[in-house]
Amino acid sequence: MAIARKGIQVSVSPPQFTYFREVSFSVGNDPLVRVDPLREIAPGVFLITLHVQGLSKAKALATLLTRTKTFGMIRILVRVRNAGKLVKPLTCKLSPNQIVALYRTAYKSNRYFSFVTVHTAFGVTYVYPVYKLRIIQFFNDDLSDLYANYNNVAAFVFRNVSRTIISGKSIQFSTVRKK
Repeated sequence: MAIARKGIQVSVSPPQFTYFREVSFSVGNDPLVRVDPLREIAPGVFLITLHVQGLSKAKALATLLTRTKTFGMIRILVRVRNAGKLVKPLTCKLSPNQIVALYRTAYKSNRYFSFVTVHTAFGVTYVYPVYKLRIIQFFNDDLSDLYANYNNVAAFVFRNVSRTIISGKSIQFSTVRKK
């Protein structure tokens, strides 16, 4: 347990700021995606808006990302816009190959994304988006880090901000194999 010196205030980043930064530093690490500043739209309700170039990319991201995240009494909404218009996620039943196509469309220009594949093990089909072997790091008042940074593997940050089940298929976030 850290002991604060007299006159020093110890604090941690609220969850809405951490989640906003996770979205910004992962999904936002794409030249075709711009993330607006975090907005509180009602007491305890926050909005993250992504502006995405290309309607198919915007629709894919709207489908793959978690649209609502709750931390206790705090609710975070994630919305995708294209050319100023709100983009709704696909709600139809998707096959594993259709989910793969969504990942390719959504992340082909993202600097962390490597590839996506389908794998069946023991009769169960999984979709594996695979990310580069990179660490996503940002300042976050993390008391466990000497520099108060948040540090996580890119694949796990994408897992934190994405749906883990789509059309009944499990999404398994992975990292490329180190050579």
